[in-house]
Amino acid sequence: MVEHAEPIVDRVATPSHALDLGARRLAGRFAWVQREALLFPIVGLYLITLTAALPRELLSDSWYAIFGGHFVAHHGLPSHDTLTIWAHGRHWVDQQWVGQMFFYGLFALGGTKLALLGHVAASGTAFLLAIVVARWRGATVRSVCWIALPSIFLLIWSSWNARAQSLAVLLFVLVVWLLIADARSPSRRVYLTFPLLILWANIHGTVVTGAALVALLGVTYALERRREPWREWAPRAALLCVAPVACVFASPYAASLGGYYQRMFGNPGFRDHVSEWRPTAPDFQTAPFYLIAFLTVWLIGRQSSKLVRYEKLLLVAVLLLGLQTLRGVLWFTLVALMLTPVLLDAALKPNTSAMRFGLLNRALVATTVAGFAMTLLAVSVKPASWFERAYPQAALAAIDRVEAKQPRVRVFANEQYANWLLLRRPELAGRIALDVRFELLTRHQLDNLVAIRRQVDGWKKAVAPYGLFVLRKSEDGNLAKGLLRMRSSRLEYRGHGIIVISRPTASR
Repeated sequence: MVEHAEPIVDRVATPSHALDLGARRLAGRFAWVQREALLFPIVGLYLITLTAALPRELLSDSWYAIFGGHFVAHHGLPSHDTLTIWAHGRHWVDQQWVGQMFFYGLFALGGTKLALLGHVAASGTAFLLAIVVARWRGATVRSVCWIALPSIFLLIWSSWNARAQSLAVLLFVLVVWLLIADARSPSRRVYLTFPLLILWANIHGTVVTGAALVALLGVTYALERRREPWREWAPRAALLCVAPVACVFASPYAASLGGYYQRMFGNPGFRDHVSEWRPTAPDFQTAPFYLIAFLTVWLIGRQSSKLVRYEKLLLVAVLLLGLQTLRGVLWFTLVALMLTPVLLDAALKPNTSAMRFGLLNRALVATTVAGFAMTLLAVSVKPASWFERAYPQAALAAIDRVEAKQPRVRVFANEQYANWLLLRRPELAGRIALDVRFELLTRHQLDNLVAIRRQVDGWKKAVAPYGLFVLRKSEDGNLAKGLLRMRSSRLEYRGHGIIVISRPTASR
């Protein structure tokens, strides 16, 4: 019976077959590198610059994200403000608590270095995925490169701030990818946007933008199928329109989020006093935004057949958002990076000679990978002081000296430093005038803040209760001069952009 058995080698791969399979896979990877070679330096440029500039990305929102996570970890979710004088007792909706816990967790494990590298991972992955979506959508490497280069410039100033929004950017790209895929070929995968929105609702307030884009897909789906029997499309369209709204309120603060979003998006003081909430005016900084916007609109007019209806509506929606506020430029940039290259391909002549330099392409890829690895290694071995060079220990020492002379002194700090001080000197809680949570301030208080900085009538009375001032030279230079002209004021520290001034005679 044994001699009639089938040879087992017919069903199991021989070593030579395994070698052939491995060779084919390796050849496939080399072919992929050949096709995508020009994208490596584009992604490398973004990642290397992002990583090398980390100290400049540690800003007020960064410290707030870390301190907020610290507060939640040690005291639980807050309900009323106990940290600042101006907002004391006001209802505090810590909507970003999950994002803050993420950054504080990294901070607890590896200090500001690891927290900032978490920002690099989130922002870098979002940029990379946007390029992946563009290629998945059918754009050529050439067109992706053309759109990616000005996009990097826009991303530098619109997203290079380590904060909870860094995680929201990644969620935005994932949600938009699912929406584009569903608009082209409807499937149940689009429902994955719902858990992403729920996570986003506990990370950053921009979840409202993501929910609106999902609802826009539901409306578009209904319009495209309105002539069909309603039972075939109405339930799905209704779910896509209603469920995102519910996801926005999937938070421990669900009952308070309505008021929170109203304060965030309906506060006229934000446009007057916070630069990123102002309309996007043409200037050198926003020139690439207008360039991509005009190009996108022109290409839609010329090559509209290359996009489905939802993709065109999506581009228009985020363009209007980008025109409305500076912070909206980020969302338009990412969507344009995903969709505009497809339109650009249709307008350009085919380039059949591109990407034929095999050795050069491999060298380009290897150089890019090595460059990023070296940059990451160089940054990883830097001491904490390199990352926090704008927040020197000498300034904290000066504050401690004043605190020793004037126990329980009240502090007026620029919002750039307020949460840094609260994290490094927790005993200042309840004695610091304000921090970066402008949504807790009234319009009158925001006006008072501007009046103090401009030294208009009454500013001396407003600062009289404070005996310690931690100011930012670029924003508060004139205020510092005015304070130092007052009797008994003393310069305690100046350096790295920080000015520390004490007034021993201030009332407490």
